[in-house]
Amino acid sequence: MKIISRKHAGNSCEVESSHHEGWPHVLMVSNHWGAQETIIPYAGVFMDSQLESLRKAGVKISVFDIGTSHSPITFLGKWVSLRRKIKRLNPQLIHSQLGSIVAVLGAFAGGPFVVSFTGPDLLGGAPVSQFRIIIGHFLSNIAALRASAIICKSEGLRQALWWRQKRAVVIPNGVDLHLFSPGAQREARKKLGWDLACPIIIIYVRDIPKSKGLDIAKAALKIVHTCLPAVVLHVIANVPHDRMPLYYQGADVLLCASKSEGSPNVVKEALACNLPVVSVPVGDVSERLRGVLPSVVVPRDARCIGEALIAILRERKRSNGRDNVGHLALEHVAQQVLDVYRLTLGIKMKK
Repeated sequence: MKIISRKHAGNSCEVESSHHEGWPHVLMVSNHWGAQETIIPYAGVFMDSQLESLRKAGVKISVFDIGTSHSPITFLGKWVSLRRKIKRLNPQLIHSQLGSIVAVLGAFAGGPFVVSFTGPDLLGGAPVSQFRIIIGHFLSNIAALRASAIICKSEGLRQALWWRQKRAVVIPNGVDLHLFSPGAQREARKKLGWDLACPIIIIYVRDIPKSKGLDIAKAALKIVHTCLPAVVLHVIANVPHDRMPLYYQGADVLLCASKSEGSPNVVKEALACNLPVVSVPVGDVSERLRGVLPSVVVPRDARCIGEALIAILRERKRSNGRDNVGHLALEHVAQQVLDVYRLTLGIKMKK
């Protein structure tokens, strides 16, 4: 087993785009830009991708970062700063790109408010105390009560709402199909320094290996080794987003063993690269893998996972996953988010 990690300092995004006349000016509220600088180098890269796709679609985007401190004094100061920024920029919409404190800050800032729930904000799974998880769920649902529109990344997240489920729409994160695409396995392995012959499993754990199921992955690997002793498990953590396609192209199978997910982006990216996936029933994976071969959803049991991995690794075939993610291209998802903005504001926008 090999752990692969890369460190990189993210940049705070304070760019405002040019936009088409009549299209909305949206102020995005999040905390991931500060996290990129101080805690997790690639935190919120999927939010950044959505922001960029909306900019390309003609939406004017401004951003507000609440930072990584959750102290009441800091929170109050951020709320005052957000109110001032709203007064200065006069955006048509405030869009909180996360629940919990991020959502509450946007919900009480004034003006039409949209919230996107991604996973831990309603389902748990973050590496924090149970008390903070409960408070986070409570704050998320309070924000949902004040929201003009609610976006959930999966149906499971929508069902986790305490109130206003019927008003929520399901829009998963999009996939950059230009970046994530099939490629020659041999060439990818050469670039990564991987053995060209041995079967390889990858699991992405970010900075939370316990929540991502690394323990059960190791147990499953022992079962795999009883039949295929040459198999290697590569544990991926904090790899630059633009290098991840190499890992999907070079591997033989992605394992998703998370305890909780909203809509795991690594599964969608792997599918875009035609990498087979073995996953536990988490988030919207069952929907994503429907009709994808070879790929399978199995119970969260080491033996079941191990046997599924053995079956795929014996054949070492690519999947037809890319055929099932075309509708999740960034530009398509951006149009769905634009539809939410349009309905919220009651305006007509060109498509």
